[in-house]
Amino acid sequence: MLPLGCSCTPLKVSPKNWESKNASTKKNWFVFYRFYDPTCKGKFKNGKLVIFKGFNKIKDLSTRQTEVRHLIDKELTRLKESAYNPILGKEIGISLDSNYNIEPSTPFIEALNLVAKRIKAAPSTTRDIKSSLKFITTAAIQLRCSDLPINSISRKHIKQLLSQIDIYFGESNHRYNKIRSYLMILYKELIELETVEVNPIRDISKKKGVQKLRLLPSVETRQLIDKYLKEHQYRLWLFMHIFFHSGARLTEMMHIQRKHVDLGKQSFIVTIKKGSMHKQVEKPIKNNALSFWIEAIENASLDDYVFSKGLKPGITSIKSFQVTKRWNLHVKKKLGVKEDFYSLKHLNLDETASILNIKDAAAMASHTSTNVTVKHYAINEKSRQNERLKQVNNKFA
Repeated sequence: MLPLGCSCTPLKVSPKNWESKNASTKKNWFVFYRFYDPTCKGKFKNGKLVIFKGFNKIKDLSTRQTEVRHLIDKELTRLKESAYNPILGKEIGISLDSNYNIEPSTPFIEALNLVAKRIKAAPSTTRDIKSSLKFITTAAIQLRCSDLPINSISRKHIKQLLSQIDIYFGESNHRYNKIRSYLMILYKELIELETVEVNPIRDISKKKGVQKLRLLPSVETRQLIDKYLKEHQYRLWLFMHIFFHSGARLTEMMHIQRKHVDLGKQSFIVTIKKGSMHKQVEKPIKNNALSFWIEAIENASLDDYVFSKGLKPGITSIKSFQVTKRWNLHVKKKLGVKEDFYSLKHLNLDETASILNIKDAAAMASHTSTNVTVKHYAINEKSRQNERLKQVNNKFA
C-alpha cells in the first residue's frame, strides 16, 4: 500500500537467485514491479509494469548485488515518502494541507510508529509506548497483519494481537492492560487525524488482576540505608531525603531548577505532566527537609537543574532512571534491600495520612482526589479507618 490510495507489487529481481553466491553475471539482470493507481483509466487501468535495466555492465557479482539492493531501497523510498507515480512520471508529494497526515492505507505497524512520534506525553509514557510497540510488532508479524492497511484493522485483529503477545511472551495481566491502554492513546490520535473512523480498542475489556501491595522499608532497613548512603553515596543520600519529604514524582524532581526553589516561602515548583496535561504546581518544603534543600542548591545558578549529573546542580537535566539505577546498585544489591526507590514516596504519604489525614496526604502528592492516594499510596489507611470505626460508641437503645 502506497500514499494517495496507490499500490504496487513487491519489487522483484530476475534472475531469482540474484542474491546467491552462485548467481551468474552473464545473464541479463533487471528489477521489476507493477504499479497501480485507482484514479487511472484506459491504458493503465490494470497498472503499469516498471522495469529497471543496466546492471549487465557491472561484471563483479558482489558490486552488482549491492547496486540492485541500492536501487530497490531508493525506489521504495521514492514510492512511499515522495508519493512517486510512475504512470504520471512524477513525484506527487504529500501536501501539508492534505486531508490525512497519516494515510488510511498506511500499513498497520508503520502507522502506529508514525503516530507514536506525534504523541506529546511525559518521557516515561513516551518510553513505555515505544517499548509496547516492540511487543505489538512481533505479534503482528506472527499473525501476518503488520502490513494490513490501518483502516482495515478491526477489534478482532487487536484481540488476537493481545492474545498472541500473551502466548509468545507469557501471560501477564499487567502487560496486557498496559499495552491496551497505550494502543488506546495511539488510536485516539489516529481518530483525530481521520486516519481511522473507529477505535477498535474501546470495546476490549481490561483483564482483572491482583493488585499487589508495595513493600515498604521497615525502621531498621531505613536506618541501614541512611547510614550506608551517608557514608558512601552522599549525593544520593541527600536526594533520597529530599525526595522522601517532597511528595513529588521522580520525573518531576529531575526538572526542578534553582529558580523553582523559594527557601523564604519554603516551597518549590514542579511541572506535572500526565498525558497531554502539563501544569505547574507549588509544593511545600517541610521544616525537617529545609536543611537538605539548602545544601542541595548551594552554589547553583538560577537556570541550573538542582539534580543534574552526580545529583549535583548543573546545566543539563538527567533521566529519572539514573536514580533508580543507583538505588538498585548501592542499596538493593549491596545491602540486600528488596524495596525499590519509589517505595519512599508511598512510605511518606502513608505516614502523612496517619499523622494528619488522607486529604493532606493527597494534597502533598498533588492528587486531585483521595481515591488514588488511598488505592496506591496510603496502603494502611484502610486499617486506620477500621480502627477509628471500632471506636464509634453509638448505641441502639
